[in-house]
Amino acid sequence: MEQPNSERMQEAPVSRGDFVKTLGLGMGAAGLASLMGGASAASAQGKGKYVIVVSHGGNDPNRAIFGLLMADVAASKGWGSVHVWLYLDGADLALARKAERIKSPIYENFGTAADLIKKLKGQNVWFGACPPCLDFFNDGSKYDFVEKAGGDWLMKNIQDAWVVWS
Repeated sequence: MEQPNSERMQEAPVSRGDFVKTLGLGMGAAGLASLMGGASAASAQGKGKYVIVVSHGGNDPNRAIFGLLMADVAASKGWGSVHVWLYLDGADLALARKAERIKSPIYENFGTAADLIKKLKGQNVWFGACPPCLDFFNDGSKYDFVEKAGGDWLMKNIQDAWVVWS
């Protein structure tokens, strides 16, 4: 006899790591899809709000740079306010000495993370970082403009924003 669905689900639980990967991929895909279609949505509804969440730094320069490039897309197109929130290894991007060394082999034509951060700051992009992450990775070279902003900031601000998770 076949087991009910609830019993089958208990046999093969999803690990926390697999859940987070799946959630991240889904949110990243949704965010990328929103940016790809965002021009028409932003034009039809006025200027939007974009939250780019970056969880990678020197540990994965491709993803770190990708997140900054998505922020640049929204800021350069004038689609609305752009916020970059850094957490986990993404806190590397809040540190000048580390950001200067982060360069993606895929996106090398765009320069280092520090080059992109400087460009974004010139476009009035806001930068925030998870306080414990920033404290953990801080090497004393934190950019002055990066604010400590916790998970409460993130949860409040993603409710009415286009979100890209990188």
